[in-house]
Amino acid sequence: MSIIKSAPNLYEIRLSLEMTRFNSLLSTWVYKDNKICFLVDPGPKSTINSLRVALTKLGINKIDLDYILLTHIHIDHAGGVGKLILSFPEAQIICHPKGVKHLINPEKLWEGSLKVLGVIAEKYGNIIPVPEERIQVQESMARDELKIIETLGHSPHHQSYLFNQYLFVGEAAGTHYPLTEKIYIRPATPPVFNYEIAISSIKKLIARNLIDHMICYAHYGMRKNADLMLKIALQQLPIWLQVIDDMFEKRDHPNFITYAIEALKMKDKNFANLNLLDQKSREKEVYFIGNSIKGITNYIKKKRC
Repeated sequence: MSIIKSAPNLYEIRLSLEMTRFNSLLSTWVYKDNKICFLVDPGPKSTINSLRVALTKLGINKIDLDYILLTHIHIDHAGGVGKLILSFPEAQIICHPKGVKHLINPEKLWEGSLKVLGVIAEKYGNIIPVPEERIQVQESMARDELKIIETLGHSPHHQSYLFNQYLFVGEAAGTHYPLTEKIYIRPATPPVFNYEIAISSIKKLIARNLIDHMICYAHYGMRKNADLMLKIALQQLPIWLQVIDDMFEKRDHPNFITYAIEALKMKDKNFANLNLLDQKSREKEVYFIGNSIKGITNYIKKKRC
């Protein structure tokens, strides 16, 4: 776990999970000033103790936290929220309306996580139910300066948050790794994925003309010129769709993922910067890139059937 002061009043808490193949997990974003205190995506249950330590270091005690904002309810982003609220009785959880039932009764969410992630889900930890009275949705938000933007595609319960000059985008615009001189970004397209809706969501964000805004990724870090990064994400999706569509007949080959990664690196210059990541980050990426390729492959399969 590390704490990075990314801007005045804004902190990135980089949560880590020691695992066989990788450790870096999620960027939890924390904003606090004299008017409001919120965090975006607390992470899974197994990292909540580390997150609480970080919040204490930032001087945030049990009555200070106003909101826990969930971009979506996937286990790596929201699996620990039920545990976190035990320490912050005043905090209200904000999520997409379609995610509420899964927070209250997470049994199906846990089963789905185990099916997709297997042992990794077990490392994340099981999901503790959230009392319904602790949850709010967009319609009940009383903070005009905190705007909620529905950005479906990565999941059917994904939303982004716009606050001052910061866009907290979750995985609506892909996965990013901070590099000094280059850009590494790639689509986050899980096995259940809707291409058209994902494209529409990115276009919705671009329409806000966020040139002077910072984009804050759940995986990972912050970049200036959110508008540029959103446009890169928009350009990537059709490239990935075309490359994987061209290779679709080879989808059952045991080395399909490896072949697809090499083909994508040839067509997508930002994705090609995968080679610049450190070894552990690259190993983690290769694992989750496989899920993204499966997501687009499943989408193509449904369209062809």
